[in-house]
Amino acid sequence: MHKRYLSFLLILTGLQACEPYNLQRNTFKVCEKPSATIAYIAEGLTVEFYLTGEKGEIGSVGWDLGDGQNRVGKRFVYGYQKAGTYTVSILMANSCNDVVKASTQITVKP
Repeated sequence: MHKRYLSFLLILTGLQACEPYNLQRNTFKVCEKPSATIAYIAEGLTVEFYLTGEKGEIGSVGWDLGDGQNRVGKRFVYGYQKAGTYTVSILMANSCNDVVKASTQITVKP
């Protein structure tokens, strides 16, 4: 009796595990890749950074300010310690885990 019950249980479990996959039942998120240009306004060593020409879904933005400092967000003000030319880079990400990089060079003067 025990063997019959075990065999029945294994067959029942196997039938449930072999349910056919139905793509119509699942939906997959579709995202447009993020895109933007780095824009800035410099007044002395103080620079206001922001994005322009935004396209697609931009969920988060990480900034590398070219002097070893980092920030997050679409708009902020930053004060450089010394004058110079810096390569500023951003990483933009959306909810589909697409990540896009953009860079520009800026020059700040005292």
